[in-house]
Amino acid sequence: MEILKRIEDTYPKMTRKQKKIADYMVSHAENMAFITLRELSREVEITEITILNMCKALGYESFNEVKYEFRKYINRGRVEFFDDNDYYNTNIPKYELDEKETLLQEICNEEKLLMDEFIKSLDIRKMFELADYFLQYSKIIICGRGISYLIGESISSSLAGVQIPTIKVNTELNENVYSVLPMIDKKTLILAISFPDYYFMTQKIAEYAKKNKAKIILITDSKETDIALYADEFILVGSTTRLALNTLSAPMALANLLTSAIKIKVESTSKKEFCRLILIL
Repeated sequence: MEILKRIEDTYPKMTRKQKKIADYMVSHAENMAFITLRELSREVEITEITILNMCKALGYESFNEVKYEFRKYINRGRVEFFDDNDYYNTNIPKYELDEKETLLQEICNEEKLLMDEFIKSLDIRKMFELADYFLQYSKIIICGRGISYLIGESISSSLAGVQIPTIKVNTELNENVYSVLPMIDKKTLILAISFPDYYFMTQKIAEYAKKNKAKIILITDSKETDIALYADEFILVGSTTRLALNTLSAPMALANLLTSAIKIKVESTSKKEFCRLILIL
């Protein structure tokens, strides 16, 4: 049974405090996918023990099972996720393991949903507009942490193939961060990549770059992230499924499309320049 339906059916039998917890869960379904037990306790001003008892009243063995069910709910209906301050828990509830093939098929469907949402929202013209920036700026810095850094590495490698040099910054490494700061000015293009858990140092680079008049393009999954305050341009793509804080499927598809648009622009510019020289000769 879907988590919201289970809450609705159980609600009349709940205590006053349990109803307060339930009201928060329903009103903050996106947050419930990632919030920690301690954070929820602080938000609703109810003890952790009471929350755990509430989870058992709903028929779940643990708070993590409740979070798991909210991730399932979000993935079925929406592909927007919010800030998380805790590492992702990938434990699979025992009740899901009874039908392993069904579970894997549902995960496959979630991956497809992310791709469908990305393709549906994709603005091809915007891809080419963003591609122009990579041809205009003399310095291009790509920064991110964890899976975001891996996406940046892929983009950097593809751009190297068309002679567009980039500087990669792993924002988890302080020496990487501090070595690049003196280079950032109005002639710099920053490609910041930030997915949950949104790393604070990637945001700090974007904040610093904004003060120094650099151009900032942000690849992320939501405009609600703190780093979005400093971005000039956005590319949004979903990245989360129930068993993965970030899946690479849709973000890597985006990386491929962006670099493809850049390559098309490079080839088009080269051919126009070649034709111009022929006419001059």
